[in-house]
Amino acid sequence: MKKKILIVDDDRLNLTFLQAGLVQNGYEVCMAQDGEEAIQSVKIEKPDAIVLDIQMPKMNGYDFLQELQMMPEKRIPIIMLTANENMQDVFVMESVRGYLVKPVNLEQLKQKLGSCLA
Repeated sequence: MKKKILIVDDDRLNLTFLQAGLVQNGYEVCMAQDGEEAIQSVKIEKPDAIVLDIQMPKMNGYDFLQELQMMPEKRIPIIMLTANENMQDVFVMESVRGYLVKPVNLEQLKQKLGSCLA
């Protein structure tokens, strides 16, 4: 059975790039363009992992993480996406399993997802 990944990013080009790369590697992909959409997707799609951008309109990645902590699905592994290389100390939360600096290297993303889902 394919693992389902939720990609949350307000950049449509980045969403398309990540979706294509993950689908090509055997994942099922669902997408959201902000944290509010992502909360609904978590409830409906029940993803196995989440790839989450930080800077987004409506509800950013940090606010999404706070909302997720109040949900039954709060243990979904999360890989954060950031443009800032010095963010590792910020991502010390239970469900955050790693982070990648944009632009995302698909090989690194596949490795991180593989270890999260193993």
